[in-house]
Amino acid sequence: MQKQQNRKFLLNILSIIVLIFILAALFLTFISSKLEDMRAEKLYLLQQNQILQNNIEKKKVFFEEIEDKIADIKVLIDEDRYHDNKDVKKLLSTITNKQKQLIISAIPSGYPSISRRVTSAFGYRIHPLLHTRKFHHGLDFGGKLGTPIVATANGIIEFSGFNKGGYGNLVVIAHNFGFKTAYGHMLKKLPYKSGDFVKKGDIIGYLGNSGRSTGPHLHYEVKFIKRVLDPSHFVTLCGRNFDKIATLENRVNWNALANAVLNQLSLQTF
Repeated sequence: MQKQQNRKFLLNILSIIVLIFILAALFLTFISSKLEDMRAEKLYLLQQNQILQNNIEKKKVFFEEIEDKIADIKVLIDEDRYHDNKDVKKLLSTITNKQKQLIISAIPSGYPSISRRVTSAFGYRIHPLLHTRKFHHGLDFGGKLGTPIVATANGIIEFSGFNKGGYGNLVVIAHNFGFKTAYGHMLKKLPYKSGDFVKKGDIIGYLGNSGRSTGPHLHYEVKFIKRVLDPSHFVTLCGRNFDKIATLENRVNWNALANAVLNQLSLQTF
């Protein structure tokens, strides 16, 4: 009797163990099928995300082309807007060299870096990455990684951080009299943040290769009331050639600007 009970007990234990194994196998099969479904769904989402990213890039290029065309139209309009700078030479002939230097010191002037090798000029070019004809809004200076970049005039940091539009690590400075400068593709180390005041010659970053770039370089822009200007006229700006810039860069009302600076200086003498 005792043996029969023991045998029955063992059979029950074995039945429970078999049942547990069967349930575990069914559970593992269920989990495996769910994992496969999740992997398939993840792969599908990744594919959809890649398609979406490709569409976003295409749209971005499309809108950049539109922005370039709008900028070109603005350039043409602006060239007609400020075409009368002929009296600036007469104005400059009446002021001292010191006053002329003060005018120059109030606007972006000089090179933003000791790296002065121009790798891409201002104007239309074939974009090195997109391989399409695009308007280049600044000057590119090739150089060594880590070369210091300096502010070309006193101003307030308007933006300091990573730009998703292709400029990489970017600093934008707002200067006096409606001027702005931009410094793109720098290394991540940016000493100043938005709202900080910087003086001409202060190090605002270091030459890098961030963003949409084919190699280490600085992208440098000069703007006047949102009008893109050719930076090459400003990097060489000095007292000897100030009157020449008025005929080269007629998107700035140099007469009004010179008078505004001189009036400000005259007020400071009291």
